[in-house]
Amino acid sequence: MEKALRYELAQAIPELAGEIYPTNAPESAAKPYLVYARINSDRTKTLDGYTNKQALEYMFSIMAAKYAYMKVLAEQVETLLLAFPGQNIGEEGIHVEDLKINNISETYEFNLKVNRGIIDFTVFF
Repeated sequence: MEKALRYELAQAIPELAGEIYPTNAPESAAKPYLVYARINSDRTKTLDGYTNKQALEYMFSIMAAKYAYMKVLAEQVETLLLAFPGQNIGEEGIHVEDLKINNISETYEFNLKVNRGIIDFTVFF
């Protein structure tokens, strides 16, 4: 799923291509960039055992020096995510059954001197 999400982000938002990092960005990362982390995994289990269905929760952090630019990128990311339900994503064509935005927030990272837009979502596939 992570590979598919990175692929779709890079295709839809060229400003983020090559600037998408798992967990942490390198100190040399050019801004703007996106950092993602998987924060929860839930595999569907029935009486017959586990199925191939999953729900993965991710947190995207969209980082940009200027607040207005972070807002524009965060809105583009949110719009992209909301288009996923019912679609096949990534080069592998993973079918997204549903997607739920759990929370959207923003903050300023004083140490990094960047504005951070946070999108917490769950993707069901």
